[in-house]
Amino acid sequence: MELSAAASWNQTSEDWCRIMQLSPKGCRCIKDAEKVIGTTTLLPYGTHLAWIGMVLTRPEHRRRGLAKRLVEDAIATAEQLGIRTLKLDATDQGRPLYESLDFTVETPIERWGRDRSERHPATKESNLHCNAQLPSALISLDTKAFGVERSALLETLFRSGMCNASANGYVLSRPGRSARYLGPCVANSQAEAEKLIVAHLESPDIQQENWYWDMLSTNQAALSCAEKLGFTRRRLLWRMRREQVIQNNDAMVFAIAGFELG
Repeated sequence: MELSAAASWNQTSEDWCRIMQLSPKGCRCIKDAEKVIGTTTLLPYGTHLAWIGMVLTRPEHRRRGLAKRLVEDAIATAEQLGIRTLKLDATDQGRPLYESLDFTVETPIERWGRDRSERHPATKESNLHCNAQLPSALISLDTKAFGVERSALLETLFRSGMCNASANGYVLSRPGRSARYLGPCVANSQAEAEKLIVAHLESPDIQQENWYWDMLSTNQAALSCAEKLGFTRRRLLWRMRREQVIQNNDAMVFAIAGFELG
């Protein structure tokens, strides 16, 4: 948490614990005098895909090759596990490192935000509901959108956040260090996604929150929805891939699960 807070990242201690519980063998750190000075995580989704995240180095230890060592270790671990494809979301600063390790850009990722003072009133939809877990039909919808099955991740996100769902999509959110995080959101149409997100943002327990919402730049419907609801662009990252292409449907992804999760 010291490293992620120093980098002004939004993750909480629960976000760190989630990855360590889902992938205890994929989490690595480098220590100096018993002090953690660099981290990385590797979250497998079966053997088709794994996600690299939380690549952090203490400011005073940067430019010593620690991040490269950790990412190389993640690549080697994935190869030992027989995982064919690796992905990650890179900052401008991190992109050259990943390109040197044979990652290529798939698409830009945009972070949008909305502050409490920017809240836009919206009409609640009575036909939406919160669930304890996603039904199997929505797990299948998510798999089609994301490209691989990730029900274990979704289950942990449900336990730590809130959800609105319908027969044709879902949206989750969870607490963040500086803003509540909207995502993931998967739906079969722009109209469905907008209904879900509007209802979610208007939930009484969370409607006064600051918000972050990360989305694929290729999904113009998501960008349009965010602008309509009073969100503004905050930063740009790059979704990158190593090895095989994963067949997914970005048009159905209205919010990603997180830079460290995909």
